[in-house]
Amino acid sequence: MLIQLLRSGLDVREIIYFVIIYVIALMLAFSIHEFMHASVAVWLGDPTPRNMGRLTINPLAHLDPMGTILLLVAGFGWGKPVMYNPSNLHKFKSRRWMNIMVHLAGVTGNFILAAISAILTLLFGRLQFVAGTGAPAIAVTALGDLFSYVYAFSMMLLAFNLIPIPPLDGFHVLEELLPYKLKHTPGYRKFASMSPMILWVVFIASTFTNIPILSSLVSIIEIPFTYIISFICVPFEMLFSIVGL
Repeated sequence: MLIQLLRSGLDVREIIYFVIIYVIALMLAFSIHEFMHASVAVWLGDPTPRNMGRLTINPLAHLDPMGTILLLVAGFGWGKPVMYNPSNLHKFKSRRWMNIMVHLAGVTGNFILAAISAILTLLFGRLQFVAGTGAPAIAVTALGDLFSYVYAFSMMLLAFNLIPIPPLDGFHVLEELLPYKLKHTPGYRKFASMSPMILWVVFIASTFTNIPILSSLVSIIEIPFTYIISFICVPFEMLFSIVGL
């Protein structure tokens, strides 16, 4: 994303403006994702995330340096994984489903944040027509830009983490549904250990061939969630029209 920004022809002030917007949106999307993992694990009975300082929305507790850099540069990335002990989960009878709840918590948080951001982006877009000029107009425009990127980053994190490749959440959910015997075969363990390299190979191949393999996959996964959020926004569009926005 930063590469595209530098190639956009914007002046220095505009680039700085969008970098600030990117960083704030990025921190919010990552923080909510990891906080949700931590809060659900704690709610289900495991104090590990709290003891490790992860039960917070402070972005410094959740940002992974490499994942953050990749997201800013390439448009995809990850946060610092939340560690938890499945043996401590005891709120419900099925440990398998509690593990699934923990792994889906992050993308659920991103979906909720994306939906809220979409509504706020719509609101500030409407307010631009009545904000006039000067500081109020600048503030409204900045907030509209901010929430549009919070939406974009949240959707990206949601879709990227649903890819069923280790160590992403989508794989861990799939893993919980697989037969016990399969998960302990040599072939499965080899696949799990080598899969993170697959992501790097796909990323490098996309970079040098200009074929957006990973971004295309992420875009496809985003489609149903985009439709759901669009549906959620409909009554808010009607409400804003009724009140004259």
